[in-house]
Amino acid sequence: MEQIKKGLPSFITSLGLIMGCISVVISVSRGDLNLAGYFILAAAFFDFMDGFAARTLNAITPFGKQLDSLADVVSFGVAPAMILYRLILLSYVSSSSGSDYDVMNPTFGQSVILYSSFLVTVFSALRLAKFNLDSEQVKSFKGLATPANAIFIAALGFIAESSHAFPFASLTFNRYFLLAVVILSCYLLVSNIRMFSLKFSDYGIRQNFIRYLFLLLAVVLIVVHGLPGLAPAIVLYIILSLVNNWFVKMQ
Repeated sequence: MEQIKKGLPSFITSLGLIMGCISVVISVSRGDLNLAGYFILAAAFFDFMDGFAARTLNAITPFGKQLDSLADVVSFGVAPAMILYRLILLSYVSSSSGSDYDVMNPTFGQSVILYSSFLVTVFSALRLAKFNLDSEQVKSFKGLATPANAIFIAALGFIAESSHAFPFASLTFNRYFLLAVVILSCYLLVSNIRMFSLKFSDYGIRQNFIRYLFLLLAVVLIVVHGLPGLAPAIVLYIILSLVNNWFVKMQ
C-alpha cells in the first residue's frame, strides 16, 4: 500500500505525458488544432492532479519532481510549439494561396520563421530547469509557468479553429503576430517577473483578492467566449501579476 501511495503521483504524471504525446501526434498527422489543444488541457489537468496527489498523500519525492519536469517539457514545451508551427504554416498558405510558398521546399527565411516556434520548447526546458533549482518558487513563480504558456498557445489554436467570431481572430493567421508570440513567450518563461500562484494557504478575501479577481474574470471570459477565452484569461493573469508586484504585494 505504501508503494502504491508513493507511486500514484508519478502514475498521474505519466498520464499527463501521454496526453502531451497525443497532442503532438494530432498536430502532426491531422492538423486538428482543437483536438491537439484539448489534449494539452488534459495534460494540464493531470499536472495539477499529480501535485495535488503528492501533497495530499505526503508523497513528494525528488524523483517525482524530476519526472514532472521531464513530462512538462513534452506536454507544455513540444506540444504547444507544434500548434504554433501549424499556425505559422497556415499563415503562409492562407496568405499566399500557395503561389510563393512551397510546402516541400520553403525558402531559408520561411524556414527560420516556421522553426522558430520550437524556441518555445527550448525556453520551456530552460524554465523548468531553472524552477527545479530555485527554492524560492513556492508561493509564487518567477516567470510564466509552462502550463499557463501552453494553455495560451492552445487557446490560439482554438481561436484559429473557431468561426472567426472571436475578436482579432485573424491575428492567429498573421505570421508576424505569431512570431511575436514566440518571442514574448520565450522571454516570459525565463524572466524573473513574479507571477502569483493559485495555491491558497487560506481562503480569506483580503489575502487572496488578486486570486479571486482573476478566477472570477477568467470564468466570465470562458463563459462568454468558450475555450478561446483562455487566451485573454492568460493575458489577464500576466497583467494582474504585474499589478500585484507593483501595488498589492500579495504573496
